[in-house]
Amino acid sequence: MLKPDRQDAIVKGVLRRGTASVVDLATHLDVSEITIRRDLDELAQAGYVQRIRGGARRPRPRGPEPPVVQRQLDQVREKQAIGLAAVELVRDGDVIALESGSTVLELARAIARRAWQDLQVVTNSFTILNELIRTPGVQLVFVGGFVNPDEMGAFGTLAEDMLKRLNINKFFVGCRGIDPNIGLSNDVRAEMEMVTVRAFVAASSQVVVMADHTKFGHAFPLQMLPITDVDVVVTDSLTPENMLEELWQDTQVIVAPLDGASI
Repeated sequence: MLKPDRQDAIVKGVLRRGTASVVDLATHLDVSEITIRRDLDELAQAGYVQRIRGGARRPRPRGPEPPVVQRQLDQVREKQAIGLAAVELVRDGDVIALESGSTVLELARAIARRAWQDLQVVTNSFTILNELIRTPGVQLVFVGGFVNPDEMGAFGTLAEDMLKRLNINKFFVGCRGIDPNIGLSNDVRAEMEMVTVRAFVAASSQVVVMADHTKFGHAFPLQMLPITDVDVVVTDSLTPENMLEELWQDTQVIVAPLDGASI
């Protein structure tokens, strides 16, 4: 087994079970414990797992969510793959909404690389606005409001009032945590952003959640959206299969492959 394939198997195993020991991983993958320890050290440094004595466990988010500029540096290949998969849901003539976030930014970048005749994009993100502002065939509508510099976006009552006047076909949104039972959640510090997300949802016919594998299985104090409000989830191939199976019951799931990329 090549190193990228072995490390993919390690990450999937840790995410699926929550924890995994060096001994069990070495036995399952038929390699030495020294090799597994080196793999776990590399994966922990990249943020895919959290190193513990004798093995590794699923990484746990701590504290408030980092600024969006910092989040753009995390899980880059997963976000790029998710963006490429999500752009296949966009059709010329659509009115779509892109909410502020690092994963949705990759969708904007994928849109910017394609040819369009009449695509209307609604966004509250300055980074997405900057990405698409010179894209031929794309008409932009910016949702204004209270500016959050950490999120590089606009939120609040003014944004909600504007969204009440719009009819959107598809809304693309990221999340901090997603659970098949709890839905999308975040901590209480993000309350203003979450209220704006709900206003986007109310104005939209279809809701598409873009979430890499590190977002699954995490529940935060404040629910952003119940899973029943989500029509489509686009994720990467490292997401635990047991969580995808639960989602498939009521939600369309699109898994973006990570072929050709190394961890």
